[in-house]
Amino acid sequence: MFTCKRCDSEARDGATCAACRAKFDFPCAGISEAGWRKLGERKSTWKCQNCKSTPVASPQTGNLKASPGNSESIMIELQRLSAKMEALPALMESVKAIQTELAELKTIRQEVSQMKSSFESYGQEIRALAGRVSDIEVEIESVKKTREAIVNLQDRIIQLENRQSESEQRSRMNNIEIKGVPISKDEDLFAIIAKIGDKIDFHIQREQINYIARVPTRNDKLNKNIICSVHNSYLKNDFIAAAKKCKKLYASDLGLQGGNRVYINDHLTLENKLLLNKTKAQAKDRNFEHVWVRGCKIFVRKNTTSPKHCIKTEQDLKKFLF
Repeated sequence: MFTCKRCDSEARDGATCAACRAKFDFPCAGISEAGWRKLGERKSTWKCQNCKSTPVASPQTGNLKASPGNSESIMIELQRLSAKMEALPALMESVKAIQTELAELKTIRQEVSQMKSSFESYGQEIRALAGRVSDIEVEIESVKKTREAIVNLQDRIIQLENRQSESEQRSRMNNIEIKGVPISKDEDLFAIIAKIGDKIDFHIQREQINYIARVPTRNDKLNKNIICSVHNSYLKNDFIAAAKKCKKLYASDLGLQGGNRVYINDHLTLENKLLLNKTKAQAKDRNFEHVWVRGCKIFVRKNTTSPKHCIKTEQDLKKFLF
């Protein structure tokens, strides 16, 4: 290691002036490391710039001749310049490479500028979308609340419908529905009830009847069923139970023409009649042996040893028959 005479920097290798013996690093010496190596034995005659610029007095008179030392210095300088010139093509290639890179950087800069503009446009769109999403979230919350309100209303409607159906069915608790009795001219419905009582061995007195009338059915308006309302549900239930024990009852048993079978049941509402039909169909599919109506309520039982279930709604069908 040594300290450069010109820049006072530490250097590992450099050139030594043959005149002043000062040491210089290669940049300050004005020679490349490769040029210095090529000097070989001529290193001992190399001089720094200060020593080169000092004029050398010639004692000769008349003709001026170049001294051997000056010739060597000139040769060294020419070699130094030659070394620098050797590096010039590589330097030019480096400059061209730098120029190419600068052109590429310019292109990249333009692309980045375009991307920046695109990002700004995308940013505006994203902000617009974010605003729309926020609006949609508000709408979704509103829809959720509306949906909850609708569900609550649906539940409320179902409850009201069930209550109305129960109320309507309750108003028929004392009613007997008689189906299959042919219509005759100037018929006496009280007499028909009396004849049915004779056949099933259970009589309802005339004064125990609130009213009796024919009503049209939903699917057959020509053959109207007989609705007989009695004083209480106990009397109705006993009359229907006696009719069930009779097994089969025909119009001819009542002194009427025709071979129609007569059915005596509870007076169910239309909804409960439809529910009874669905219950019978599903009970048949799932091998339930017993389906019956008592007190205007529908019951099912798998077999004689299984528990009975009351079917009030279609949800009960799903619960007990699925």
